Amino acid sequence: MNEPELILLHGANGCAAELEPLAEPLRRYARVHVPDLPGHGGRPVPPRLTIDAMAADVIERLDHEGIGRAVFVGYSLGGYLALHLARRFATRTLGACAVGTKFVFDTETVNRWTYLANPARLARPGNPRADEMLRAHGSGWQAVTQANAALFEEIGRNPTLRDADLAAIERPVLLVNSNRDQLVPWAETLRVGGLVPGARLAMFYGLAHPLGNVQVHSVGRVIGEWIAEVART
Repeated sequence: MNEPELILLHGANGCAAELEPLAEPLRRYARVHVPDLPGHGGRPVPPRLTIDAMAADVIERLDHEGIGRAVFVGYSLGGYLALHLARRFATRTLGACAVGTKFVFDTETVNRWTYLANPARLARPGNPRADEMLRAHGSGWQAVTQANAALFEEIGRNPTLRDADLAAIERPVLLVNSNRDQLVPWAETLRVGGLVPGARLAMFYGLAHPLGNVQVHSVGRVIGEWIAEVART
């Protein structure tokens, strides 16, 4: 059996390089591709970031590399994109996995996430995130955070994954989260799992944000075993 193709999707303000700790254990189970999404990792920041445009960019990459179908695994907002791809591009999707993913962008969430991404807050003395953003995106990293803040607001106003969309996903789905993440409560993951037909859930202990808190080898093994099962169907 051919090795399945896996597209690993980073979250808002993230980049491909930051996902390497998770990519490494997943290479035992699939051929892993880790793209920088539009506006991230040094790519030009578009006037407006949208989930639809990000999805189109991923599909364009599949077309360019001659990949017919892939498993989409996304961390944080990348998981939202993974399930969006499963919903809108089912024929290109073997399965979709979301790790530590927020699906409810109410006013409180948008305000909190916008605050966390505020360039002035990140640039405060003693905050290492500004240096991380500089390494990830280059000198224009502030534009990346501002574009993502606008994206959070757009998802809040016009989510591409409403309850009806989640209920209409026909591809295999795995939802992974921790038991006490400060950004995505387990109850939210549990609710989404109840909406997606046949979704599987996996919980690990601790926090899901940032990625350094994730038990990447044990989580990678759970995802990898699920991928192996999906690839056999």
